[in-house]
Amino acid sequence: MSLAPLPLSSKVTVLRGLGPARAAALQEAGIDSLRDLLWSLPYRYVDRGSLRPLGSLEMRGFEAADPGLVTVLGTVRDLRQSTTRVQRMALTEALLDDGTGTLRLIWFNQPYLARALKVGDRVLAFGSLFVGRHGLEMRGPQFEQMGREEDIGWVRRYLPLYRKLGPLTGRVRQKLAQEALGRAHPPEEWLPLELSRDLPEPLAAFRLLHDPPDDSDPALLESGDSPAHQRLAAEELFAFSLGVALRRAGRLKRHGLVVPTSPELRERLRSFLPFRLTGAQRRAFKDIVADLTSGRVMNRLLQGDVGSGKTLVALLSMAMVAETGGQGALLVPTEVLARQHAASFRRYLGDQADSLQLLLGGMKAGEKRAALARIASGEARYVIGTHALFQEAVAFHRLQLVVVDEQHRFGVKQREALKEKGGDPHWLVMSATPIPRSLALAVFGDLDQSVLDELPPGRQPITTKLHKPDAAERAWEQVRRELAEGRQAFVVSPSIDPSDEGKVQLRDIQAMEALLRSIFPDEGIEVVHGRLKADEMAARMGRFVAGGAKILLATTVIEVGVDVPNATVMVVDHAERFGLSQLHQLRGRVGRGAHRSHFLMISGSETERLQTLVETQDGFRIAQRDLELRGPGEFFGVRQAGLPQFQVADLVRDRHLLARCREAADRTLTLGLSEAQAAWLKREQVRLRLAEIS
Repeated sequence: MSLAPLPLSSKVTVLRGLGPARAAALQEAGIDSLRDLLWSLPYRYVDRGSLRPLGSLEMRGFEAADPGLVTVLGTVRDLRQSTTRVQRMALTEALLDDGTGTLRLIWFNQPYLARALKVGDRVLAFGSLFVGRHGLEMRGPQFEQMGREEDIGWVRRYLPLYRKLGPLTGRVRQKLAQEALGRAHPPEEWLPLELSRDLPEPLAAFRLLHDPPDDSDPALLESGDSPAHQRLAAEELFAFSLGVALRRAGRLKRHGLVVPTSPELRERLRSFLPFRLTGAQRRAFKDIVADLTSGRVMNRLLQGDVGSGKTLVALLSMAMVAETGGQGALLVPTEVLARQHAASFRRYLGDQADSLQLLLGGMKAGEKRAALARIASGEARYVIGTHALFQEAVAFHRLQLVVVDEQHRFGVKQREALKEKGGDPHWLVMSATPIPRSLALAVFGDLDQSVLDELPPGRQPITTKLHKPDAAERAWEQVRRELAEGRQAFVVSPSIDPSDEGKVQLRDIQAMEALLRSIFPDEGIEVVHGRLKADEMAARMGRFVAGGAKILLATTVIEVGVDVPNATVMVVDHAERFGLSQLHQLRGRVGRGAHRSHFLMISGSETERLQTLVETQDGFRIAQRDLELRGPGEFFGVRQAGLPQFQVADLVRDRHLLARCREAADRTLTLGLSEAQAAWLKREQVRLRLAEIS
């Protein structure tokens, strides 16, 4: 008898063969309904045509004749476990046989595999081939267990592979997906026609992805670009765009405090400026003034490349509220940076400098009490601090503007905490990591944007070079030349100690310090890293800034905001350990004075990627490349960024689709959402975890 069709909102437990342990494993992975089950797509597809008979694999001299990924299917004939002599690593070896030949599969440090695999298992393995002592072998391959020889269930051209979830093997998940497809009722269509045209309807899309027909295009399946993928990506991006558009519409309805402006105020602000603003700075400040005087709450993203002068725009914006009776707060990610901003603000403010207050987590109790009192009374009109500004004890007098530096390091909840303190202040969010426009719209979609794309006059271009480790002497030679001219140098090391990085042997900061002291025995060297206490770190940085030390050896704690115009050279060791945008940020620490500066990377690998920095100083081009290489999650350090958790859409690959979804969302909002649409949107927001974004 055929079973009645089920709506996609039905619980997964209606499916056959789901005992409590399996149901719990699905629940833990966030798979609660048939909809969740079908949205959890295979992680890859094996094309039967791409299987290589073991007898056809061959060597060419000392390397395997097949570069790239090879897929094989065979039976485990032998399984053994041993320990390597040198590093005492557990070694698991399986001998695979398919009747045409054999291949050795080897896994390092995964002793549990000897229990997971059995002789007689059918195994599908994919990985790269290497030449070992006994001929060809696959090291650390991914594999799928296909059951015993007699029950291999591969009838179609494509085999979808699913990740194992606890006691649920990939094969069981495949069976569950097939049953769900057989019993699901087609859902309602939520996409506007302009987005759904030429794409399969939702249930058909799920069918094409969980059970691809033999004529599917393998390249499109693998890259996530098939029409079925595009259909699901469009649903995610449309729901996301609608959510952002709704938030923006809600914000534009909120009444903001009108900040008064006058010719006297303009004159006052001009007196704080040490030099003329660039055209880009003037445009950005004009946008901000328009926001502050509009009667709506400002929510603006100020993007600017390293050294484009964002801090000055922030100061002017804070001065606008501070000089008319309000308070402005600047929120920064580190204490070092907070102190630096405070020092430069005091210089600009001149005789108004005593209206500035610094608030740091590391302050002594008495200092902190005095600071809190000045903030609460309104005596402090400019407040600069780290996340200490979020603490319950902090009460503002009239907080009208919050400036956030390095936006993606602050979580949404922290921003909400600050909003509760000051009623509904204006927000100016600054980012020195240039974010490609498509992504900025996605992540900060409800913010208006201003971009600083001009460098202030007098900034010197920075010579950038990449040296292999055996040519590192050239980098030290350059450092020697700069020190001889009376300049200073930064050296950046990726790890604090050797245990940080596991298998890869890195030169850690202690080894680097020893090396520097042997190369530059007569120079003062300061070392800073994240494990130092705040006051110790500040003291060491202070000695370098004041010129007492000539070399500052650091981990990436110096990535943002250390301003030493006399430092004209930076050497980054193991540059391959850093993202391109991060390296570009580091490069911005030099070239701040009147002298030509040098940025030197030492790396023996990933040289093609690092070459991007040698070729261009344009932060937006570098960010786009970084994004393509690392994906948005890594690019942003995602958990903090509040990036949406898309299951199918990809912000880099689908950026053109995102632009279309944004337009469609604006049109849909103009027409108004029906109740059913609003309910669908709410459900999608939960599924994509979109509710917490900006």
